[in-house]
Amino acid sequence: MAVVWWIVAFFVIIVAAALTQQGRAILRLIYMKVYAYILSRIAKSYNKKMTPFKEKLFEDLKTHPAAVAGSLTVLEIGVGAGANFKFYPPGTSVIAVDPNPEFDKYLLKNAAEFGEVKLREFVIASGEDMAGVADQSVDAVVCTLVMCSVADQPKVLSEIKRVLKPGGKFYYMEHVHGTPGTWVYTKQNWLDIIWPYLSDGCTLRSELWTHLDTAGFSEVDYQKFDAPLKMSLIEPHLMGTATK
Repeated sequence: MAVVWWIVAFFVIIVAAALTQQGRAILRLIYMKVYAYILSRIAKSYNKKMTPFKEKLFEDLKTHPAAVAGSLTVLEIGVGAGANFKFYPPGTSVIAVDPNPEFDKYLLKNAAEFGEVKLREFVIASGEDMAGVADQSVDAVVCTLVMCSVADQPKVLSEIKRVLKPGGKFYYMEHVHGTPGTWVYTKQNWLDIIWPYLSDGCTLRSELWTHLDTAGFSEVDYQKFDAPLKMSLIEPHLMGTATK
């Protein structure tokens, strides 16, 4: 019985805190700290399973003229803990963009671990509004497991085109909506009612390819595949590049 009362008391405190502006700010800060910690752990597990796919995705970064010269500039949207740093060529300069400032210590840790990659700047912003990044200033833009959570995919793609240099590439790897008629597709439709509330706005029904095809890139190349993950809801994946 005591456990029940502790649970009730906990929820009463949460509700009471949410009724004041200061309380909501504190709850938001706690949420961002916990979310950053959980995502940093999930990213490590995801990388273990997806390393072959990421190596294939980022393979041509190594032969980019700027990478050969040791001056490649990559902007990563939704950088999180910096789990992709290990896949970037030596000398890469990274502009990290994420709306959650609590990822900073995890970013610095990965930057130190992969010392040949330079963390140039950490911009606290969403992918829809990267005003702090200059036009035509980066060689490549990267998103992995991010586009499912943005509020406006076409707006993000427009921002990506703006910051890319002519001929620059957008590299992406995302979980997406499954194939219509499959059991996974049906489950995604059912559970997407509550999923965004449990995963920081993430949707199980992202159809990123439809926006890529109409975003105005000079060339779009992608493939759909089932990722070797234990959760069937996010096994359908899309990866590829889009060239400005």
